[in-house]
Amino acid sequence: MWALKKLNLEWDVAANLWVEQLNELDEFRFHAYSSSSLYKDKMKYLHDKYARNKEFKEGDLVLLFNSRLRLFSRKLKSKWSGPFEVVHVTPFGALDLKNKNGEIFRVIVHRVKHYLGKFDDSHVVALINFQ
Repeated sequence: MWALKKLNLEWDVAANLWVEQLNELDEFRFHAYSSSSLYKDKMKYLHDKYARNKEFKEGDLVLLFNSRLRLFSRKLKSKWSGPFEVVHVTPFGALDLKNKNGEIFRVIVHRVKHYLGKFDDSHVVALINFQ
């Protein structure tokens, strides 16, 4: 003979079981949400701990990120151009830069980084003696 499953015809018991399962599901979702928010907070703390604040002042030397460089392979050409001198810093995150020809243009802070060399360096040659 075929075995038939026993049906639960007691509606009160079935409704209570359904409500308990929904409550467990809500608790599981809340635990997952709190775990993800804790993880996000921890990752943000670690990122901000090692991120440097970019503070520029007039007279600083910076390099400009060249995002429109598509003619050559990235292996052949540097993504950074410059150095440029900071002429003016606005309070809203924009810099006025001056190149070697004296032309002044405005960029946002996220596209520049500090340059640690000298302004008049056109190229660097290193002499190595092998003896």
